[in-house]
Amino acid sequence: MMRAAAFLVALVALSAAPAPAQDSTSAAAPAQVRPRATQPRRAPRPPATPTRTQARDTTGDTTRAAVRPPTPTPPPGFEYQSRTQPDTVTVGDRFESGMVVNVPAGTQVALEIARDTADRWRVLDAVAATPRDSARSRWLVVAKLVAWQPGLPDTIPASMRLTGADGRVIELPVKLAFPVVRAVLPDDTTKWRVRPPHDVWGPSRDPARMALLGALLLLALLLLALLGWMIVRAIRRRRARAVPANARDRALAQLERARTSGFVEAGNWKAFYTLISEALRGFVAALEPRLSEDLTSAEVVEGMRARGVPDERVETLEHLLRVSDLAKFARHGRSPDDARRDLDRAREWVQTYPLPSGEPDAVDEPLAAEAAP
Repeated sequence: MMRAAAFLVALVALSAAPAPAQDSTSAAAPAQVRPRATQPRRAPRPPATPTRTQARDTTGDTTRAAVRPPTPTPPPGFEYQSRTQPDTVTVGDRFESGMVVNVPAGTQVALEIARDTADRWRVLDAVAATPRDSARSRWLVVAKLVAWQPGLPDTIPASMRLTGADGRVIELPVKLAFPVVRAVLPDDTTKWRVRPPHDVWGPSRDPARMALLGALLLLALLLLALLGWMIVRAIRRRRARAVPANARDRALAQLERARTSGFVEAGNWKAFYTLISEALRGFVAALEPRLSEDLTSAEVVEGMRARGVPDERVETLEHLLRVSDLAKFARHGRSPDDARRDLDRAREWVQTYPLPSGEPDAVDEPLAAEAAP
């Protein structure tokens, strides 16, 4: 209030002053002005502080400094050692990279590995973190990885998350060891280039050499043909010697086979008398084609009687065929002496039977019959 009153008083005084007084004052004013040289200089005005809008305009959005969060402080006693197994791998081979971590007691440890955007390597399974002591102060962290590109750095970035006993979580950046990755093919592939095949035998169209090879091939074929012909001839000769020359010799050879077969000693009467019956029937069929081996024993005997064979010979043949049929079909047994006696009677019947006029008694070169074992 007092200031307002004083301000009003001053205004009233100025308005009430006489006009001459003003003129004298204004006229005397130039005499009182000091020279410019003697006047004190004014202090320089401080530069104006740029406002927020000016600072944004001068720096621009493109040059604005990036704000980085502060790195968290690791807990006391935190340390880790990282290594990989094996130290060197080939592209596509699996390997393990791990680290031993020392943390305060009761701290939980977890490792997170970010995926490589270029897909040069990849984490195969979840990262395993296991405590190595009961106080949970020493941990073993293992990650299984695979690399797809050679020449990668020896470490990869990872993030380790530590959860203290009080629940406080700290994430620390760590470096995970990485092995030396080699390529499947060697670096220098020039020495592994496949060379074109070179000629070993010389020119492939040498007339003299081709003629020699043809002659050798023809000679080898002739030798093989000659060897085959000799083998076939030897087999035929052996078969010719094994088969008797006439019907009497063939029958006697079969009876000799029955004697040396051992069927009598073994009591195998069916096999023994089968040989005797086949020898007699084959001999009769060779002499009389109408009396073939397909006929029964009774039909063979009646056929021999119809052709005027003496009765004593027909009776002997009838006895031998009847005994053989009993042994073959009725399993009739005989004593060894009776069996040998029947064999002798069969040999005598074959040897003394008169051959027809068209059947020679022997060939010019007699061949020995082979007895089968």
